[in-house]
Amino acid sequence: MVEDLMGKKFKGKFIKKRTTLSQEVRKAIVTLLFGLVLITVALSIVFLLNTSNSAQKGYVHSQLILQNEELEDLNKELRIKVMDAKALINLENNDKVDFMDEPEGNPVLIP
Repeated sequence: MVEDLMGKKFKGKFIKKRTTLSQEVRKAIVTLLFGLVLITVALSIVFLLNTSNSAQKGYVHSQLILQNEELEDLNKELRIKVMDAKALINLENNDKVDFMDEPEGNPVLIP
């Protein structure tokens, strides 16, 4: 009975039962369709992952561009404040200069 399920025993070797050509064709078609569906699903998943990653990178990139513009504006404002504070007119009009001590000796000017 076990030999009938696995095939016939012929001189110590098992021989598979023969199947008809239509059964072999059906098995091949089912295998090919299963492979095709599996490949289609895998490619769809890869496509969706790549699309979502590129969208996420684009969003991060645009946020970084906005942050860079804000920092450049802040840098300009700070530079203007520094130049205004260094201006000779502001130094002369500042009350704090009056309370400063005069330097001793000969002042050295650096060109």
